[in-house]
Amino acid sequence: MKIGIIGLPKSGKTTIFNALTGSSHPTDKYVQVAEPANIGVVQILDERISTLSKLYNPRKTIYAHIEYHDFPGIFATSKENPENALYNEIKAMEGFVLVLRSFFDPELDELYGKTDPISRLKHFETEMIISDLILAEKRLEKIELGYKRGVRTPAVQNEERILRMLAEQLESNIPISALQLSSEDQKTIRGFQFFSQKPLLVLLNTSEDTYQEQMQLQSTLEQQGYLCERIAGKFEEELSTLEADEAGMFMEDMGISESAREKLNHLCYKLMGYISFFTVGEDEVRAWTIEKGDNAVTAAGKIHSDLARGFIRAECFKYDDLLRLGSEIALREKGLFKLEGKEYLVQDGDIISIRFSV
Repeated sequence: MKIGIIGLPKSGKTTIFNALTGSSHPTDKYVQVAEPANIGVVQILDERISTLSKLYNPRKTIYAHIEYHDFPGIFATSKENPENALYNEIKAMEGFVLVLRSFFDPELDELYGKTDPISRLKHFETEMIISDLILAEKRLEKIELGYKRGVRTPAVQNEERILRMLAEQLESNIPISALQLSSEDQKTIRGFQFFSQKPLLVLLNTSEDTYQEQMQLQSTLEQQGYLCERIAGKFEEELSTLEADEAGMFMEDMGISESAREKLNHLCYKLMGYISFFTVGEDEVRAWTIEKGDNAVTAAGKIHSDLARGFIRAECFKYDDLLRLGSEIALREKGLFKLEGKEYLVQDGDIISIRFSV
């Protein structure tokens, strides 16, 4: 899973990236904004994998992970070039964490305007919609030119239909994510990587002193339909450098039950609609990530393309049942070891072994 951390310059993106990844990139307000994205991979420390590892004692234990990309300020000015390489790299992300500065700083207020998270959020949404509209209109112009040259295939006509529908919605300031597109329509426009089609998590970056005060703003945004969370960025960055016991004491003082890393990892799973299934054995215990609603063949393909191509059956049992009964033998005796076909919808916490032939 690739998640882009975006926002205006000096909103605290890199501070939060450091807290998530344990990095130490410079975050001073006077440091010049770097052009390349910072990239860090974070393990999802799922206690279920830890428990399975103790049960099976494998040679390798592999957790799921999230790849975070900390980008320079996006949509910072009206001079952004939508054709540059960085812009395209941002669009390639599966989802976005939008960091909004929600703390007072007179110097940053002078440089970038007073902190106003709601207006900044609306600005980002508008810029994303404009960017998508420009992209759709450019493609429609090329389609029209192709028609004049006699290029009028059913595939192109279908693409035109979808793009005109999207352009109409975008002109009404409606993001593509708000539309109910069929799987075929989504497949047709996948290559465009539209900004407003991507899932968005709104992150209010607060100071330690005002963390609790921002609860009302978070609630307001959630009521408007946003997935939203507060984070005291500087506090969390410092927390990531401490030992577990010491960090726990500071978290208790702040009134938070889990670190930013744990919280944001779980929120990103929720944002993307992802679940985890597991494979187990003496060689390896591993977590795999799929979308909620994916079937057994899709899960098999995550493990290896040959498993999907030659799929016969999926042998499945539940993590909770294994934890309760203690062994696969006990699961079989209770009839909780199932053989499922191609259309079985994999559930979060399923432990799966694929029968296949190629």
